[in-house]
Amino acid sequence: MESKDFKNTVYQELANVAKALANPFRLRVLNLLAQDDYSVEQIANNIHISIANASQHLQVLKKVKLVKTKKNGHFIIYSLANNDVFTLWNTLQKFGLENSLEIQSTLKMFQQENFESVEFITADEITRNNSFSDLCFLDVRPEKEFKKEAIANAICIPIDDLEDKLSRLPKDKQIVVYCRGPFCVFADKAVQHLQAKGYDAIRLKEEVLSWKEKGLPVSKFQEN
Repeated sequence: MESKDFKNTVYQELANVAKALANPFRLRVLNLLAQDDYSVEQIANNIHISIANASQHLQVLKKVKLVKTKKNGHFIIYSLANNDVFTLWNTLQKFGLENSLEIQSTLKMFQQENFESVEFITADEITRNNSFSDLCFLDVRPEKEFKKEAIANAICIPIDDLEDKLSRLPKDKQIVVYCRGPFCVFADKAVQHLQAKGYDAIRLKEEVLSWKEKGLPVSKFQEN
């Protein structure tokens, strides 16, 4: 094989991966699968597309080895192929947040219009201040995702159950709320609701896997 053929083949494969990523619904699928494994029906429901469309997107991702499958009874369950896929998605997400003026302005406008009172805190700020004992972490994702992996000692109250389970939260600590990452609004809604009920609440900017990548403690409650 000549040098030019070698390079053409390698760069074409990289281009195929980039092409698979170049779709907003497929990126949403990767973000969802970073939380837990899901069937095509569950994925379609979560990102609000038809099952047929979800299946097509998943096949594109599977072809370039970004997702993998396993059987669970009559269902095909999808998951990220490995941790490198999350790193790839998270790097793209971070790049967009830090370098895209369009993303920055869209987020700022959305925040101002819907969650003006919601403030953020980062994992690095928490580590720097060494304030773990003064904080209560609240996970407002679905319980299924919490049980796969969560920030250590976090309390699980899915966003739809928050009003009925407020008594589980301490009023003498700051509540750090997190969800599926910076483009998910579960945590924003929860912080807004908690503030209205008199709680000192703030949103964590990162999701669980970003927290874990920084070497911070997580808990796992079930095996895959």
